Amino acid sequence: MIQDSSVLALSEGVSYQPLGDGEGAVVLLIESGQLFTCNDTTSAFLAAVDGQRTFRDVVRSLLETFDVAEERLRNDLAALAEQLRQEGIVRLQ
Repeated sequence: MIQDSSVLALSEGVSYQPLGDGEGAVVLLIESGQLFTCNDTTSAFLAAVDGQRTFRDVVRSLLETFDVAEERLRNDLAALAEQLRQEGIVRLQ
């Protein structure tokens, strides 16, 4: 379960590439060759995940990008982070 104090990083063997300003991104799992497309929310989240900042800090930084209440953004990003963790795209530090 993702906590406010959790620190997330891209998993080893994951390539993340933004497609352009507001165009989303693609994620490649190098070992399996799986390719994922990302919407703007997922792209912004993955760009903010750096292996240094806590989940709380990532949420706060994305509040400037998305016009939504902090609690809703935290809940949505926690669910997203858990899904990305299960897919092997991000890992807990």
